[in-house]
Amino acid sequence: MSNPFGEPDDDESCEILEGFLCPICREDLKSAEFLTVHFERSHAEQQDALKSVFKDIISKAKNKILNLDETFDLSRSFDKNATISGAASSGGTSGNLTTNATSGADNNGLKMSNARTRMNVFNFMDRQEVGAEYNHLEYFQSIRNPRLERYASETNKLIIRLHKLLTNLPMDPVLRKQHERNIVTWLDGSSVKLCPSCAKNFHIARRQHHCRLCGSIMCNDCSKFLPIETALQLASLATSQSEAIMQNSSDANKSNPQHHGIRSCDHCLWLLETRQEMHESRTYRPLISQIYADIQKLRKDVLPDIEMYLKIVGSLYDGESIFTIADASALRGKIGHVAEAIDLRSKRILAIPCQEGSREGALKKAIRLSCSQLIKDKILSIPPLPEEEDIRKIQDRKRMEAEQRIETERRQAMEAYERQALANSASGGQTRVNNENDYAYGSDLRSLDNWSAQPVNISQSEDPLIEQINIIKGYIKQARQEMNFEVVETLELNLRELQREFYERQRASRELNQNAGRNKQAT
Repeated sequence: MSNPFGEPDDDESCEILEGFLCPICREDLKSAEFLTVHFERSHAEQQDALKSVFKDIISKAKNKILNLDETFDLSRSFDKNATISGAASSGGTSGNLTTNATSGADNNGLKMSNARTRMNVFNFMDRQEVGAEYNHLEYFQSIRNPRLERYASETNKLIIRLHKLLTNLPMDPVLRKQHERNIVTWLDGSSVKLCPSCAKNFHIARRQHHCRLCGSIMCNDCSKFLPIETALQLASLATSQSEAIMQNSSDANKSNPQHHGIRSCDHCLWLLETRQEMHESRTYRPLISQIYADIQKLRKDVLPDIEMYLKIVGSLYDGESIFTIADASALRGKIGHVAEAIDLRSKRILAIPCQEGSREGALKKAIRLSCSQLIKDKILSIPPLPEEEDIRKIQDRKRMEAEQRIETERRQAMEAYERQALANSASGGQTRVNNENDYAYGSDLRSLDNWSAQPVNISQSEDPLIEQINIIKGYIKQARQEMNFEVVETLELNLRELQREFYERQRASRELNQNAGRNKQAT
């Protein structure tokens, strides 16, 4: 078999040739020198054509690998090669390649098929299936969970000891040492000759020291100190006790610099620092998140103020007297301060350093653009304050129209009353108006948004309606000072109803007195 890929050739009589064979005429030249001389003499003209074939193959392979755009088709190149070799073997000379190409095509068809099979053998191979899999999660957890439990139990034990050490901690060195030995049992140093950490001998210059958390022995160079502030955070002591301990520790630092913390070994300090880092990683909020939360709070607060400002300005232009220009001016100033705060915080977010072109940089630019758009569309677009003279003219015109309407209604009511009085002069009755118990004293006022007014001291009056009016006026004053204009609007409407009722009662009493005088004159 001449096919190395295991597929049988069509011609079973084809033998395998070995040796220094000419690539064109398949002649065995026995040595490399004879093969070179033979190729230079007999196939000098086909040498350039063969080189061009190989160059064409190499260029196409290069384009296929680099660009992945061109199709790697070698069949055409092998057809050219087969044509050249067929012409050379059938002709026996270096000329007439074109005339012998057709006659050699039938003889070389088998060779072309074998070449294509060799190049395309990988296309017919089966896809490699996924190998065997094994889940190591259970094995990983069986090792990790006991280790985590051991670290957690050791850390909790250290925190409990730390809490006991800091509770009622004396400042006297002797009493403090006794207090620490009562909390944690120290190892006997008589049997320890070397430092476990650095393996150096203990002597007069290198004394033994004990860890205040586990009681192990170490030298001064291997000792670590846990800061008092970190110890208080880990122990979660009360604020008053923490301040007292920090004050005493600051006084002790001036006398002895080593008393600035709690002496501990490297292992105990590593456990406590790991717990502290874990707690900080869970509760830590990035600076950009904190500032953005402030921006969102300011935005939530300013949007209702903008709506109320537009409502106040519209009320002023309508000639209503519920709000004043001072109310609109105060609210506009508050909105301006909020806009400045939002702009300042957005600039602060933009100034936070980050990598150029990162997602964090794009996020900061988006926040800055959103804040600028909010200030431009919502805050800077609010209408300016109306002129006081224009508002006064509008209110005067509205007042005159209201007075004319009231006068017309009163005149029509008087005419109707006189006609009714003349018709019922024999059985004239008196109508008594009694609304003394219709209104509460208003000792406690609470609005829908949980705004509560302070009790107002009002002098006692004979008429409870007048007293209620005075209390409402006091509440309105407090609401204006706190810039709660929704409550101001509600109280103003209530005040108008009370005043309208008071005026109606006065008018009814005057009419009754006038009718009584007329009846006396008639009798």
